Amino acid sequence: MKYQYGSFEITSPVMLNVLESLHAQLDKSFFIIVGQDGSGKTTMMNYINRVAFGNVQENLFDEVMPPAGLDSAIVVTSKEMAYDVMKMFDRQKTCVVELPNLEDRKADIVGFANFFTEVLGLMNNSTAVKLTEKAAEKLLQYNWPGNFHELESTLEKAFFNALNGVEAKSVVEPEHIELNLQTKELEFTIGQKLDEIERKYILQTLYFVHQNRTRAAEILGISIRTLRNKINQYREEGYL
Repeated sequence: MKYQYGSFEITSPVMLNVLESLHAQLDKSFFIIVGQDGSGKTTMMNYINRVAFGNVQENLFDEVMPPAGLDSAIVVTSKEMAYDVMKMFDRQKTCVVELPNLEDRKADIVGFANFFTEVLGLMNNSTAVKLTEKAAEKLLQYNWPGNFHELESTLEKAFFNALNGVEAKSVVEPEHIELNLQTKELEFTIGQKLDEIERKYILQTLYFVHQNRTRAAEILGISIRTLRNKINQYREEGYL
């Protein structure tokens, strides 16, 4: 069944259950409808009030912002109202907790990945599936624009790729992880000195493996001691 009221459209009765659940979680019976004239604010509120909530205190706001500290749910009936809604939140907020993106917390990715794979094993009554070192390294090479949702869905695919492959494995290998990794090309011009090209190559390799010196030494084909000496040299020269 489809309900149409002004600019507000409900395509499934499930939406009513969502509204009812949201209303039940509010400390106060305020449901704020924000929208421009003619966008269906009043009709929408009347419909929610009559069908979903029964007796809710109606508060319609146009240019007048709601008082600070008001416990409420916000519904926007017009995309053009985004700026006004932001001002509304600016007036109400007293404390902001910002969670960094996965790209900014590389050190936590492997821990999250191990946790997700462990949960997947429990949910699917499967044997424990572990990430190999190279698989974890592949996760660290990605920027994760989709944050936790993308990490979780990627690991879920990798989990089943490992179990359902030609040879079922209890470990996640790099080939099980479906990620589009873009390689970074080094740029140098004729006339640059070899030590300058070497420095760029070493530093870029360290960045690529997220400062894992053992892995960087393996890629570069040098000893860890040689790499450590190079790093100390670049630090003294001001490149680090």
